[in-house]
Amino acid sequence: MTYGNRTLARLLSVVLIGFATLSCGTRAPQVDIGMTVHSRGADSAAVKRQFEVMAAMNVTWVRVDIDWSAVESQRGQFDWSYPDMVVDEAAARGMKVLAVVSFTPEWARPSTPGDSVSARRSRPENLSEWADFARVTTERYAPRGVHSWEIWNEPNTTNFWPQRPDINEYGTLFWVAADAIREVDPDATILIGGLGPKFEEPDAEIPPADYLEQLYANGAAKRADGVAAHPYSFPALPMEDPQRMIGGFKDLPALRAVMERHGDGAKKIWITEFGAPTGEGPHAVSEDAQATALLEARKQTAQWDWAGPLIYYELVDGGPNLTDTEQNFGVLHEDLSPKPAADALIESGEG
Repeated sequence: MTYGNRTLARLLSVVLIGFATLSCGTRAPQVDIGMTVHSRGADSAAVKRQFEVMAAMNVTWVRVDIDWSAVESQRGQFDWSYPDMVVDEAAARGMKVLAVVSFTPEWARPSTPGDSVSARRSRPENLSEWADFARVTTERYAPRGVHSWEIWNEPNTTNFWPQRPDINEYGTLFWVAADAIREVDPDATILIGGLGPKFEEPDAEIPPADYLEQLYANGAAKRADGVAAHPYSFPALPMEDPQRMIGGFKDLPALRAVMERHGDGAKKIWITEFGAPTGEGPHAVSEDAQATALLEARKQTAQWDWAGPLIYYELVDGGPNLTDTEQNFGVLHEDLSPKPAADALIESGEG
């Protein structure tokens, strides 16, 4: 074992028992797992190394941003270099891709100028331009095997829908993108953008189940093929009471209940982000606890026939600052050395 302490080894052994039932020698249902990857200046050699690690984990899904503000920062000039590398490497290894179409270049949001993170997360003002980008993206990647799409990211939060989430604005944005994608790829799988948990602050954020209820009211949810969720629970374990948020892992059955109430029981909840930050931030967990949380999430997801795949956030740490929560979700450190979570996923033999 490479985890570095016997306590973690005992915890992992308890979690892994859950992957097999104890009667009749049958196995519990399995769930496909995936990883979110980000560019952060990675060259082709670094991307190949990342895929080698994911292959060792038996990752079957790779989630990648197709960030409009990065791909077409200047109108009509496209830089597809990073998504091309990811899509091509995934295809070469038989992995499926979930593409997240999101964010807005400055030229497409004249009333919110600048290149700040918040500005780029503002909605596009001309939805025909947004539709054009969704269409050209599908034309590029559907022939290369990409048929699953997540529209925007956490639109129920102020972090990704600045100032105040607006269900009708997002509903329209979703419709426009979905229609453009289906013009090119009629059988594409299109997901409501990953709904994030509502934290204690700010009040403007909308709990995922409430947000989805309103997306059914305006018709957008019925046009989706599934719902993506980001049920973070850190620092608690997945099925513990997260206390500081609504819409964590333990609340996924409530999201499911909304879908069933509206006749969408045949559609699935895709868990397109789940993880726990290590480091020294205010809600960080130990690297050992991160490993336990990821395996417990997989064990629980496998028990829900309406959930999956489970896509972890994320493969590689986002930076060296141990006090910044966002920089420490990786199962690999920034130098690609493994945390216990990476070792656990590899050694479990199922992920």
